[in-house]
Amino acid sequence: MLKDYTDIKMKMLSYAVSLLPERFRSACNNYLLAYPDICEIRLRIDSPLSFTLSASNLITGMMISREDIRFTLDKMTDGNYFKNEELMRGGYISLLYGIRVGVCGDVFVSGGAVKTLKYVNYINIRLPSAFISDCSPLISYIESSLFSASVLVISPPCCGKTTLLRSAALTLASAPYNKRVCVVDTNRELLLPSSFGVGLCEYMVGYPKAYGINVAMRYMNPQYIICDEIGGSDEAEAICELQHSGVPFLASAHADTFASLKMRKNIDIMLQNGVFEAVLRIKRTGKSFEYEIKRVSEL
Repeated sequence: MLKDYTDIKMKMLSYAVSLLPERFRSACNNYLLAYPDICEIRLRIDSPLSFTLSASNLITGMMISREDIRFTLDKMTDGNYFKNEELMRGGYISLLYGIRVGVCGDVFVSGGAVKTLKYVNYINIRLPSAFISDCSPLISYIESSLFSASVLVISPPCCGKTTLLRSAALTLASAPYNKRVCVVDTNRELLLPSSFGVGLCEYMVGYPKAYGINVAMRYMNPQYIICDEIGGSDEAEAICELQHSGVPFLASAHADTFASLKMRKNIDIMLQNGVFEAVLRIKRTGKSFEYEIKRVSEL
């Protein structure tokens, strides 16, 4: 599937470190080598640089200044802050290799809406823990449904939902399945540089989810549509419409348990409308993960 996985991961880590001021890079590389389960690099103004590990937090003695924040933000935006302003108002920036960076600080609000982010005080560089994963439980379920099942993948943040969907997309689009797969990659996290040319997979990069789903359904004739992190009302409407088209759908959502999933209004609307046949829950157990699949009728 992805023969150069190790090479991609090394390039991703090198790229992530290059976003930091020069004085942090050597030490950061050493931490990444010593703690392979680091999944976040966190910068807070007037606070120590820290790392998020799979089951703990690691605080260094390297203090972050406003200039360090400014330098890192400039690197992430290629010096063009305004090009990324809309994303930053939403709290993040999407970068290469599936890296998503959370940003927050002081905002200007008008009419109850965030108009601009005046000062960025905190940066959270989220590193993909893996690029591909064992998606066999999901693929086995889909195969048993004769490739007709729509499945929702749930977990708390940083538990591998995006990795699982990426792996499923590449697996379904490649031999022996060779399915036509459309990936609506709104946040630019599902596509990898080496994914082009792998199987029958098309990537709709940067499309708003509802718009991308409609375009894929109407014009691309997919056998599966895949989308990450759903939950908005417009997305629910588009996905409910998709359900009537006969095109099966794989998606993810934030939820810790099956019960908490149904407490999310727009997700519950989709469940009640029969959009998904099953829900796959990812549960972290130490440094590994467990999968549990339930039919929606059993929730």
